[in-house]
Amino acid sequence: MTKEELSTSQAPPGEAQTLNQPTDASMAPDRKLDRRCMLTRAGILFGATGVLGALAIPASATETEGANEMDGLWQGVISSPDNSFSSFGVYLMYGGGIWTGSGQVDLTLAALSSTLWGAFKRIGPRQFHGVGRFWTYDANFNPTGFATVDQINTLGADGKKYHGDGALQYFDNIGNSLGPAVAFSDDSTRVPFS
Repeated sequence: MTKEELSTSQAPPGEAQTLNQPTDASMAPDRKLDRRCMLTRAGILFGATGVLGALAIPASATETEGANEMDGLWQGVISSPDNSFSSFGVYLMYGGGIWTGSGQVDLTLAALSSTLWGAFKRIGPRQFHGVGRFWTYDANFNPTGFATVDQINTLGADGKKYHGDGALQYFDNIGNSLGPAVAFSDDSTRVPFS
């Protein structure tokens, strides 16, 4: 083979083409592999840069901006400071600004209700404000109205418990108040993954 033939020949299958070799349509798969390799390396570089950038964010910034320590499953007890109702257990789920909760009272004939649906947001360091609604029913499962919940939760320093204080108010099917708001407390513990 002449020198000219060597410089214009294709690389054998499985071998990378050198820069001084011409390309043709049959070499496209090898170019894609080279391009893929380059993009992978670039992705690793940019990924590492992103990780280093995230590590450079001060802890105080992540505590007050965007971080949401409330996210997760909680088990708690709802009680009344003035004993206007009996305490009952609940499971609560916080995540992405959405709050749902359901408790033993849901199946009590005197106080049938749906799952609570609500929203919450940070209002200070380890402090969150939530508002929620749930439907109410009579003993024959007929809708009787709804209830509103407005509460402030303060998360413990270890992130494993919180205490909430709030008000619960009942309304009929057309939105007329059925009496003044009732104060309540919510003491909950995070349900661990393990």
